[in-house]
Parts: sequence; C-alpha cells; structure tokens
Amino acid sequence: MLIPFPSIPDLRKVSDNIFDHIAAAVDPPEVVIDISPRPILPQSLQLLNSAPSDGDDGLALRRGQVRVVKEEAVGMYEVAVLEAGSAAALKKWVDEHGYQYPDGMDDACNDYVKQGWCFVAVKTKVGQKKGVDPKPGMRKVNSSLPDGSTFDGNVQAMGFRFKVKQLVVPMRLSTFNEGDLHNIVYLLSDKPLKIRSVPEEYVVRQIPGEQLLKNVIDPLPLRIIGGTIKDLQPFQKQNLKQRRDPAPHNGAAKDLFAADLLAVKEGRLTHPHEEVEKMLLAVGERLGLRGPEIDKLNEASLKTEREETVKQGLEDLKGMTLSVIDGSFPREVLASRNLTFSPYKMPGRRNKREFYDAKTLKPAPVQAGAIHYGAVSRLELPTPAVVADKSRADSWSSLALLMLPCMVIGLTLAMRRRRTK
Repeated sequence: MLIPFPSIPDLRKVSDNIFDHIAAAVDPPEVVIDISPRPILPQSLQLLNSAPSDGDDGLALRRGQVRVVKEEAVGMYEVAVLEAGSAAALKKWVDEHGYQYPDGMDDACNDYVKQGWCFVAVKTKVGQKKGVDPKPGMRKVNSSLPDGSTFDGNVQAMGFRFKVKQLVVPMRLSTFNEGDLHNIVYLLSDKPLKIRSVPEEYVVRQIPGEQLLKNVIDPLPLRIIGGTIKDLQPFQKQNLKQRRDPAPHNGAAKDLFAADLLAVKEGRLTHPHEEVEKMLLAVGERLGLRGPEIDKLNEASLKTEREETVKQGLEDLKGMTLSVIDGSFPREVLASRNLTFSPYKMPGRRNKREFYDAKTLKPAPVQAGAIHYGAVSRLELPTPAVVADKSRADSWSSLALLMLPCMVIGLTLAMRRRRTK
C-alpha cells in the first residue's frame, strides 16, 4: 500500500474486526427469544429437525530525492514514512525497497509532492514459499509475487492519526487499483456531514452521539416473539445478562471512539498504551507469534490502561454524529481530489434500519415480536454509563473536529482482499 498524508501520521494497531464492531455500534444486534407455541410434528418428521510543515527542517527536497522520515514495524507490517521531491523519485525508492508503485499515478503523486504531503509505504511480512504459504514470524518480503497468489494467514488492521487544517481523507491513489471503487466511510464528527461531489444518497445513516453512546454501553435490544416479558421462563432469563452484553459485538468500536476523542482533546497522536501494544507486537513477530490468541493476551495486559482511556474519552461521544457513507464512488471524483466534507443532515425517513442496516449493508427485514431496551429482569442490572470527570467534560464542550488544526479520526485500514500480487 502507498498512502498519502498531509502531515506525518502516527500508526497503531486496531482491532482486526473493527469494521464489524463499528457496524454493530450503529445497529446493535438483537437478542431474540421466541416463545411461540411449537407445532407438534408427526413422529416421522421429529428426527429430521500537526499542520503539514510542522517538524520540517526547512530544506526543500530536490526532484530526485526521497527523505525517509521514519521506519517502524507495526505487527505484521513494515512501514516507511517518506517525503519525496517528485513522483519519479518516489517510484525509484519504492521499487528499490520492495514496495509497489501502481502504474499511472505519477500526476496524482506530483500534486501531493507540490502540496508538501508525505507518503506512507506499507508492506506485509508474509513469507516467500512461492508467495502462497506464509507462516507467522516470516519477515522476508517478496513483492513480486505472481498474479493470482493468495494470502491465507492472520492479517492485522492498522489505524492512523494525523493533524490537518481541514478535515480530509486522501483517497486519490485508490483509483489506480483495479475493480469497483465501492467504499464505506464511517465519519465521526461534531456535526452531520456528507462527502463533497458524491451524491447525497450515499449517506445511508447518521447516528447522534447520545444514541451511539447508548448502543455501546446499554444491553443489546431484546426481541420477544409470541409473548411478553412476563411470559419468559426462568431458564430463559438465566443467561440473559451475558447474552445482552454489547462488548463482544461493538466493544472495539467503543474503545476506538474513546481513544480518538481523547487524542483530539489532549492534542496528541498516540496514547502510551498504544505504544506499548506496538512494542508487544514487535516482540511477537520476533518470536514467530501472531494471531487472535496473541492479540487477546496483549489486550488483557493493557486492560487497565484501555479502561482509563474509555473513562476519559467516551462521555464526549454525546456531542458527535456518526455518518455512514456507502457506495461506488465515481472514479473521476476520487482521481481528481481528496475527500472533503460539507454539512448535511439526511432525511429522517431514510435514516432507519428498514432502509439500511449497517451490519448487512442492505435493508433490514420486518421482524415479528416486540422489541425491548434496557434491563428487563432482576437478573439484569443496568450497565453503568462510563462518564468522564465533570471538569474535563466541561472543557471539551466547545470542541469541533474541524477546528484549526484538527485531527482526522478513524482513518482505519484493513486488508480484506485475498488476492495479492
């Protein structure tokens, strides 16, 4: 991957299922209990069932130069942050160091060079046994794999934070990828927004911050079919609290929202526990350890620090709006400009699961039964809302993500494609 940024970003590991958790924060899954009388089957059938120039040394790069700002390993990724004097110099460096430079993007890269942007080059450590049989811990990279090669290992999601003067998502270079340019953008901001030059109809959901907060801390919705709460049997209530716990479904989104909001509040690009997690990932790579089990161990070791971040940042979610933008973006729009945004509040009649469910990416079917929110039995104690200190919350009340400078939040990348070169 080659990604342009208006200022030097900070990289971090995010949950590998972060997009699923964000979708479940928009539309939490329901716990369904069907107590309808069951028909008696015949016996024969019963068995079938910072600003861009910050930190610059003031020396303009010559056209043939590339400056390596920093290099680091983030889990399975090798990452280099580059400043280039020209697209040609960038291509030469990328080719010489085992990264990939898609054909035809010289003009777009030169535009970024003129604006003083940097580039993040990313490659994965997937081994070289014909490029199709990687093992965790392999660190040599072959970027010249034949067409049709596949990767079938654990892929880690990665996030970036960076400072800009105007909210922007740089996606021009994505137009040089083959195939459909279908994108889903989750935009957490202090007001409802749309993407300029992209049809308003692409805005499919907008969730107010107060509702979003409830979705990630309150029990999951309970749907009862064929009766009422009074009809629930004791065995049906026994594990209800655990079944309605939102954390396994959207807890990663809650952590992401809180960490990003706290980063903006404190004017920092990274939190101490995120740096420790990167160190643990580097140790794991050295030992040949990678995958969900290792991630769980790392998360457990940093549990206290994460909870403190959530405590300090999550309450500020109330003043935000999460806009979901989904569609095949016009190639000419992406090729000519970065994504910028303008105020837009979608019609309330469309802002429903019946029109777009964030988990299935299509209209939700009409379901039978009655839906219930909050605790419904003595076995379910209300989940306490995580709140920040009042004095800290008051100081945050005037925050706007579009202030100068601001931080672009939640530019989270994950490799979902199985086909690589």
